This record gives sequence, C-alpha cells and structure tokens, in this order.
Amino acid sequence: MDVERFWLVVDEIRGRAEEVGAQDDAALWDCVVDVLAGRLDAQEILAFNAVATDVAHQADTSAMVAAMFLIEGYVSDDTFMDFRDGVILLGRRTFEAALNDPDSLVDHPIVVGSTPSARVAGLRGEISFESIVSTAVDAWVRVTGAEDEDDFWEAASEVENETPAARVAPAQPDEPWDVSDPDEIRRRLPRLAERFAERFKPRLSTARLPEVTGPSTRGAARLSTFQDGVDRGREAATHEA
Repeated sequence: MDVERFWLVVDEIRGRAEEVGAQDDAALWDCVVDVLAGRLDAQEILAFNAVATDVAHQADTSAMVAAMFLIEGYVSDDTFMDFRDGVILLGRRTFEAALNDPDSLVDHPIVVGSTPSARVAGLRGEISFESIVSTAVDAWVRVTGAEDEDDFWEAASEVENETPAARVAPAQPDEPWDVSDPDEIRRRLPRLAERFAERFKPRLSTARLPEVTGPSTRGAARLSTFQDGVDRGREAATHEA
C-alpha cells in the first residue's frame, strides 16, 4: 500500500458515498468500512491505516488548526484529528491544496454552504469525520472475524514498522505561529477569515486554540497541550474585526 493506491481507495470511498448520498457520519462510516472490507484483505487494511496516519500527520500545521477554528468554530486535540481525516476524505486534490494553503478550503461546497451541486453530489454538511482509524478497525474485524479489537492494534503496530513512511510534504515548510492571534489568522487565511468573520465576535469568547509544535510521528499528533486557560482564546475571539 503506497500513497498512490491509498488515494485510489479514498476515491472509491468518495464514489460510494456519492452513490448512496452519504450526508452524515453514520452513512459515510458505512461507506468507508464497506470499501475497505470489500476491496482490501486484512494486511492491506492495516497498511491503509498506516498510510492514512502518515498522510494525516502532514496536516498538523498551525494554518490548518486556524482553518478548523474558522470553519468549525472550535478546536480541540481530538476534534482536530477528526478534521484532518475529514479533509482526507475530500480527496487528494482538495487535501493537497489545503496542505499548501488551507485558505483554499473556502471554495469547497461544504464550506460555501448548501448548493444544488453539493446536494446532487451527496456532500456532507461538515468536514470533520471520526475517524479513518476507527473504520479501519471495523473493516479489519469484519474481514478477519477477530473477536477482540486489541488484536488489530497489535497487528497494526507490526505493519507500521514494515510500511515505508508516506510523505506528502507541503510546498512550504510549516512555520508554527500563534493561532490565537486574530491578526495572524486574518493575514494568513484572509478568505476564510472574511467568510467566518463572526468567529471573532465576543459570543465565541470560550474558544480555545491549541498550539502546533515539534515534528510529527506515527501514533501521535503534533498538537501539544492547550494554551493555558481560556484567556488567550477569549482575547482572540473578542478582538475587533
């Protein structure tokens, strides 16, 4: 399982989702599990999971964290991982464009809003998806007939060690910056900041934004601990647009 085949599988998942009109998490979940279990054997599912983990970590950037805050209105460590997986399921072209410039997500129908073309394509109402790894577990259990999900994690660890790391490097190296600084958000993501200007209003004063620091590794996202308290999030949210 290399990056090229990984994206072919993602395309098949997207095709299945459009065919059945999967517009919520449960329907999309079924599509992912059905494709993985129907097209891949047990070892290939484990390898798909390893590549998915590597690809997702490429999105661990400050700009992507800020993009999620603008699009979703909140950020946490768990929900950011769901956001990364959701962007992957938008397809290779969208993912790689967002990797280079998260502001490009402003043009996606899910962000633009409900449109006739979006409804015809069966697009979901949000980007985040929980989660590719969890669907891989379900698909692997279905294929193997395993009674204990813990067996998946043991097998997955072995395959990760054998699977070459998948790299989808952005055009520019990530430059960590303070994602609670509204001026930096507006400067770096001008179109998303304009589209979601309400994110900076006082009513969202409880927003908490995590830092992004350090190198990514398999099994651990680059999101570090939250910035202390909600004060900085409140400062960002109450800053005048």
